[in-house]
Amino acid sequence: MNQKAITYWLKAVTVAFGLLGLAFFGGATAYAFFYKPDYNEPVPEYLRNNIAALWITAVICYIILFFFWKIVNEIGKDNSFSLENAKNFKCMGVCGIAAVIEHLIILLVWTVKGETALIPLSYTLLKIVVFMLFVILCYAMSRLVKNAYEIKQENELTI
Repeated sequence: MNQKAITYWLKAVTVAFGLLGLAFFGGATAYAFFYKPDYNEPVPEYLRNNIAALWITAVICYIILFFFWKIVNEIGKDNSFSLENAKNFKCMGVCGIAAVIEHLIILLVWTVKGETALIPLSYTLLKIVVFMLFVILCYAMSRLVKNAYEIKQENELTI
């Protein structure tokens, strides 16, 4: 598969993730505020109480997709191993750290408020672990791309 085909597939996946995110975050918001079969149901109440955190996470995820789109554009230019891509991976990692911090703050707020329901706490801890793994992968990819760029530069000088 050539670079252009890979680029088209990666862009399609990026757009699909963006649309899925819109459906998820928009659907959760609509379910919390517009679908009103019974205001005593726990899920809409949970969503209403945590809608700001949900949308902060959404913004972080869309910023990550933006940086990934920039990486895909560099791949399309046959410039996969570039300082630009190393920087973009690092920026994605910073966004992951922001998500971890956001969820730690959420846990702190819930603890102070005395909201210690097992399912939301375990779900939030799982999100923290997933974002931490994401951060590690982003920083590893950043370092690998930077190393590959340096090797590529050395090889171009010797030819």
